[in-house]
Amino acid sequence: MMDCAIEEVVDGDVRRCRVLLVDDDKLIHEMMGLVLGDTEYSLSSAANAHEAIEMIERDPPDILITDAMMPGESGFSLIEKIKAGGASMPIILWTIMERPDGSVMDASGKADILVNKPFYLCDIMKSLEEAKQMIRFRTTKK
Repeated sequence: MMDCAIEEVVDGDVRRCRVLLVDDDKLIHEMMGLVLGDTEYSLSSAANAHEAIEMIERDPPDILITDAMMPGESGFSLIEKIKAGGASMPIILWTIMERPDGSVMDASGKADILVNKPFYLCDIMKSLEEAKQMIRFRTTKK
């Protein structure tokens, strides 16, 4: 797969970095659609882990963002399944779970980037930029 951090021109258009957002909150999907609308990122949405896995199997995104706590299968479980399947896209985990010292908990140990909820727009963009740098590093390292 072509590195999304390196611009690829296809039929005169610059390829956008594909982001899959997995969250059960419809408002989060709407907000992210507005935030990423005119950026270098292209957003796809899944309402749960099962839907996300189907989408990833059909067409893996460049970056995955998942909420930690969702009804049914958690984001932690989703991350474990994706990693077990050999996927190498950077994974951003959003969570409200904190340790007593205020740091974010990551029970899976598998997410690349952790973002604590509630978050600000700058947190979202910073995490996406970090993920994009990981893609660049992973593709140039090979």
